[in-house]
Amino acid sequence: MKNLFAIIIISVFIWSCASGLGKTATNSKPGISAQKKADSADEWEITVFDTDYETFLASRAQPKSMFTETGLKARNQMLVTEWNSRFYSGANPGFYEVAIDYDPKENYGFDFEYRLYQFFAYCNWKYGIRFNGLRGIDKFK
Repeated sequence: MKNLFAIIIISVFIWSCASGLGKTATNSKPGISAQKKADSADEWEITVFDTDYETFLASRAQPKSMFTETGLKARNQMLVTEWNSRFYSGANPGFYEVAIDYDPKENYGFDFEYRLYQFFAYCNWKYGIRFNGLRGIDKFK
């Protein structure tokens, strides 16, 4: 009887530990916002509403020195086009909730272009979303 009770306790413990695995990726999605900085009329900033994004930038993202602004701008044009195509086609409407308003003629600055590119790399890393415009080294899954 003691063995049966011990097996039940251990089984319940193992089941309770494993039951929460894998639920966050299916129910969560990143949010993104871009706006001009309040203290400057010509500088832009990007905000990603996902708690792991800043950690991703600090630990997994390629350093800024590996990029040029023109290279990032070209890649971001492709990536934003791909994102908006998926948004307007209705593919995975729970994930692609908004279109990204990106004007290739606008000078957003290097920091903005870098953070936008890393947003797509982050979506690939965390959610497994494939984008054709990512460099091979930035495709994590």
